[in-house]
Amino acid sequence: MRLLPGVVGAMSGIDDLDIVVVRENVEGEYSQIGGRFGTGTDGEFAVQESVFTRRGVARAARYAANVATERGGRLVSATKSNGIIHTMPFWDEVVEDTVKAFPGVVVEKVLIDALAARLVMKPTSIRTIVASNLFGDILSDLVAGIAGSIGIAPSANLNPERRHPSMFEPVHGSAPDIAGMGIANPVGALWAAAMMLDHLGEAEAARSLTLAFEGTLADGTATPDLKGTASTAEFAAAVLSRLS
Repeated sequence: MRLLPGVVGAMSGIDDLDIVVVRENVEGEYSQIGGRFGTGTDGEFAVQESVFTRRGVARAARYAANVATERGGRLVSATKSNGIIHTMPFWDEVVEDTVKAFPGVVVEKVLIDALAARLVMKPTSIRTIVASNLFGDILSDLVAGIAGSIGIAPSANLNPERRHPSMFEPVHGSAPDIAGMGIANPVGALWAAAMMLDHLGEAEAARSLTLAFEGTLADGTATPDLKGTASTAEFAAAVLSRLS
């Protein structure tokens, strides 16, 4: 996430905002292990198990360290090892062990509550974040909000080994609350498409698409979430006119 041309961020002084959130996306807190017990009784309770594997955490940390290598060498690792006493210390250990293979990268371990506050107060002090499934989900929305709107945030569900296809989509998903209203911001989808093109080796096409939606924003065309008046179709038409 970075501040786009023509977009006013949520606070002043963030012109150089540029953050990548690397989220582990197949295990962690989103495991389906658990259940509800004693349904309908006073003793009803729910159990949700988190699953962290050395392979899964190291995979995310390794990818994040590669990203951080080209972004100043500092990697912030989101944790809560002072309160979540099993999985988060394990996360910290595996991230630290993994990043040792990247001598140019320094890991800064930051508790998730303090990290959320820091992103609001000093967002430009952070460039690259590695986080578990849940923490990465929350932080990616937070940095999008800082940059102006969740509607502009792109994401890539990557298979770094390239043995399987990767998937690219807006962070916000399908936005069902505004479905059919014609006001959804298409920038998240367009930016995700540009990321896909870059992933597929089509760097020039990715650059052209990025410049097209950036130029449209810079000219003052924006959807209501960015305090503009353009519909989804009008914004898309303006982007297309720059690509023809």
